[in-house]
Amino acid sequence: LEKVLPAVVTIRVTGEAYPAVEVKGVASGPILAPEKEAFKAGGSGVIVDSENGYILTNNHVIQNATKIDVGLSDGRRLLARLVGRDIGTDLAVIKIEAKPLPAIAIGNSDTMRVGDVVVAVGNPFGLEGTATLGIVSAVMRTEIGHESFEDYLQIDAQTNPGNSGGALVNSKGELVGINTVVAGAQGRSFSVGFAVPINMAKVIQAELVAHGRMRRGAPGLVVEDQSNEVDYSNSSRTVRGAVVTKVFPGSTAASAGIKPGDLVIKAGNKPVRSAAEYMTRVSTVPVGTAISLVIFSEGKERPVLLEVATISVEPVGRHVRRSMGSIAGIVVGEILPGNPLYGDLRGAQILEVSADAPAHMTGLEVGDVIVGVEGERVRNVDELFRRLELAGLQYRTDIVRNGRPAWLRVSK
Repeated sequence: LEKVLPAVVTIRVTGEAYPAVEVKGVASGPILAPEKEAFKAGGSGVIVDSENGYILTNNHVIQNATKIDVGLSDGRRLLARLVGRDIGTDLAVIKIEAKPLPAIAIGNSDTMRVGDVVVAVGNPFGLEGTATLGIVSAVMRTEIGHESFEDYLQIDAQTNPGNSGGALVNSKGELVGINTVVAGAQGRSFSVGFAVPINMAKVIQAELVAHGRMRRGAPGLVVEDQSNEVDYSNSSRTVRGAVVTKVFPGSTAASAGIKPGDLVIKAGNKPVRSAAEYMTRVSTVPVGTAISLVIFSEGKERPVLLEVATISVEPVGRHVRRSMGSIAGIVVGEILPGNPLYGDLRGAQILEVSADAPAHMTGLEVGDVIVGVEGERVRNVDELFRRLELAGLQYRTDIVRNGRPAWLRVSK
């Protein structure tokens, strides 16, 4: 820890952001653009390149920042500039101009196992250089609901607000993750935490330094979760994976002979247990590079190497029924590769609004993304319909319009 602590920095941010505003119906006119509101926030970061001054942190720590102030363990306070950020994985790279800077050893997160001892280092509640001890509780955690692409290490080391962006190190003092999410009851210490594995973070870091953003594509496959009704088995075991539903003509997937009905059971040398895991594996591979997959087809496994290319996937529209009340009359779809919002936003995007529909009078527009119902997050179309079924006679719907948060009242 004497070697680790100097490489963990304090980040203090001042910024401006638009507040969420209420959407009015067509009779009330358009949304009035509000003034931005000033805010202050903070968190942690890790110096991952002492020669060039690059610091890894969370996107939510520096989002909407107009000024980023970095505090070093030796008392220096420096202004940082944003190099790039990736909303999809909640990572960002900032840069400071200073020498000498402390360095941290980088570990291999792929070797982490449940039970491994880890230490979370950060600045909870502004208490600089705080270290907490725990173990890895689980690996490859997905569908937590924090960001678009999740492959977290779950830890039980005590973490709190302010730990975000800090270091997760193994018993050798090697960096194995960036602490990102905390979970628990409000007002209490958080005993469940999640960290982005450093192997995943290194790929994002390299892209942000080189291009300022993560360049995402696809290898030419569309997949969905495996149905319980379909038995993919052989003589010795039941096979788990993501079912291929579409193969794009001319893609490397098509050239490899992959066809609808095949199973993707591994991606990037990691198991694939759901469509979400497949998307995470693919979406952390830059465009123009290759990803290794293992396909289960006709009772046999076979490895393939596919290039990740820029591909546009058209969403399948689903109609919101009249029984859903004043939100009815819209067609919604997933945010998929080729959509400018892909990787930046999760939700159900409105593809159509009927002119004579209740939703039109409510104020919804094509392009709006529904991200919440009654305070519960909406990450995809299926989740939207589940939330709508459970909603009462009146409820609040949160949307994002042109990058700005908004909300509207809906009645059944």
